[in-house]
Amino acid sequence: MISKAQKHILYLSRWYPSDADPMLGLFVRNHARAAVQAGYQVTVAYITASKEKEKNLLRVSTDIDDNLTEVIVYYKSSGVFNPLLQLLAWIRAVRVALETNGKPDAIHANILTRSAFIAMILSMWYKVPYMITEHWSRYYDENPDYKGFVRKIFTQMVIKKASAVTVVSKRLYKAMRRNGLNFNQEILPNVVDTDVFRINENRNKTFRFISISCFEEKSKNLKMIIDAAVRLEDTDSDFQIVFVGNGTDRKLIEQYAGDKAVAAVFTGTLSPEGAASVLGQSHCLVLSSNYETFGIVAYEALLSGIPVIATDVADLSEVIDSKNGMVIPVGDTAALVAAMLEVKQNYQKYDPLLLRESVVGICSNASVSGRLNQLYQQITG
Repeated sequence: MISKAQKHILYLSRWYPSDADPMLGLFVRNHARAAVQAGYQVTVAYITASKEKEKNLLRVSTDIDDNLTEVIVYYKSSGVFNPLLQLLAWIRAVRVALETNGKPDAIHANILTRSAFIAMILSMWYKVPYMITEHWSRYYDENPDYKGFVRKIFTQMVIKKASAVTVVSKRLYKAMRRNGLNFNQEILPNVVDTDVFRINENRNKTFRFISISCFEEKSKNLKMIIDAAVRLEDTDSDFQIVFVGNGTDRKLIEQYAGDKAVAAVFTGTLSPEGAASVLGQSHCLVLSSNYETFGIVAYEALLSGIPVIATDVADLSEVIDSKNGMVIPVGDTAALVAAMLEVKQNYQKYDPLLLRESVVGICSNASVSGRLNQLYQQITG
C-alpha cells in the first residue's frame, strides 16, 4: 500500500507497452514515470489481446517498480466474444489495481474514448476527479477516424465531466475543436529521457540522414525520403540514409528503396537506448510525416544535438527554426531535397548544445513532471 503522504493517481489507457507490443503507448508510460518523479504513487490499469496461446480467458500481469505499479490483463482473443472479454478484462484490471494500492485520489485517462468513460464511472463511484490526455490523430482531416454518432456523444460527455483535458499539441487541440469538442487548451508535452538522448561527439564519418518511425506510410510518408535521396544523389552522393523502426509497411518501403536503387539501411525496432545510440552517430533527422500529434523523434534528435528537417506537422514550426533545422511543407519533395542539401553543406553551423537547449525545457523529465504536478494539484485541490 502507498504512504498516506502520497497522492495516488490511477492511470487508464487505450495504449500502453506490454508483451503484445512493447512500443505501443510508450509515451503514456513516460508520463506515468514523470508523475512518479513528481512524488505521486501511480497505478496503471491496461488491457490487451494476448499474442500467446492462453489457457485461460484472462491472464493478469502485475509489475511493481518503486512507486509505479502496472497491472496488465491479457485476454484471449476470440472474435465475436472480444467485446465481452474486453469488459471482463477491464473489470479485472481495475479491481487488481485498486486491491493493490487502494482508492485513487484522481484518475488520469489516456486516449479517448473508452478509457475516459471508465474513468468517469469510477470517478462517480469513488467521488474523485478525473482528467484526460489525448494523443490520437483521428481528429485530423488527413486521418478522419473520429466517426459515429454514439462515439461522438460519449466523447463529448466524458470531456464535459472531466476536471481537466490536456493534449500534446496546439494543432491537435484545434483539430478536436473543429470536431465539436469544447474544452480549455491545456498542453501536456510528451517526455523524452534526457539521460538517454544525449550529445555524442563521435559522429559517423559519412554524413548520415536518419528517419525514426513506425513504418505506417499513410501518416509517415517515408517514400518521400527515398524520392528525395534519389534526387539529392544527382548533386551530392556522399551520404547515407538510415531507417529505424518497424511496422506494417516496412517491406513496402524496403522494396521501394530497392526499386529506386537507394542504398538505405533498415535497422528494425530498437530500444530507446539503441535508437539514441544510432541517432547520436547521425547528422540530421528527417521527419517526413503527413501528420503528427507531437513528433517526439524531432525532440529526441534535438536533445541529441543534431538538426532536424521536418514537415509542418504538430507544433514543430514553433520549435524548429534556422538555428536547429528546417520546417518544410507537407509532401513537398523538392523542398526536402533543398533542405537536405542545405543542412549537409552547412552542418558545422549547428551548435549541439544550443540544439539541446532549444527543447530541454519542453520535453525533459523535469519539465513534464512539473507540469503534471500542477495539473494533479489543480484537480485534487
